[in-house]
Formats: sequence, structure tokens, C-alpha cells
Amino acid sequence: GSAGSQSMRKFSCVNLRTRQLNIQNFVKYEKHHIPISAIVFITRNGIRICVSPDQKWVQTAMKKIDQRSASSRS
Repeated sequence: GSAGSQSMRKFSCVNLRTRQLNIQNFVKYEKHHIPISAIVFITRNGIRICVSPDQKWVQTAMKKIDQRSASSRS
């Protein structure tokens, strides 16, 4: 495929937040590995926040989002 076929510019994390954030605002997340390993939380407003994947609160937040999305499907 050609590079011009991508309609949206690829989002990538450059710096990571370390402070714990309110996970109630997050609706989903993405795992990124380039240019650095990061978790990208996406808020209801579509705001993307890069965080370090090895923080305990980040792991907890990912589980909560997974549970929420699993329960909303059933």
C-alpha cells in the first residue's frame, strides 16, 4: 500500500505521563511500541494520553477498561 492511503496521521508517543490519572474518563486504550513502549489512554473527548506501561495504576486501569467493554458487549 502507498503511504498516501492513510487518512489519519499516525499518533505516536514521545513523552509519557507518570502521574496517576482519573481512569473514569478513559473509554479505551491502545498499546504502542514505536518509538517507545507506551499505553495510550483515550478519553471520552478523544484526547490521547501516553503513559508508561509498567506502572501499577496503568495495569489496573487497563483491566478496568477491559471489564467495562466486556460487560457492555453482553
